[in-house]
Amino acid sequence: MTLSDADRETLLQTLNAKKPEIVQARMANALLLLADGLSVEDVAGLLYLDEASVAGWKAMFSKRKPKAA
Repeated sequence: MTLSDADRETLLQTLNAKKPEIVQARMANALLLLADGLSVEDVAGLLYLDEASVAGWKAMFSKRKPKAA
């Protein structure tokens, strides 16, 4: 598949939007991939995220109190 520069830029802008629902969906996707055994570096590369964000989400999620079943 080939994207024009303009199409690629539009898609990246959509991914990098700061809307809470988009950030939450990206974080959930990253956490699921981490739980499947992928490294922070791999997840960041696959999802077009910076490693610091993925590592931060991982740390934040690891520190949370688990919900009762």
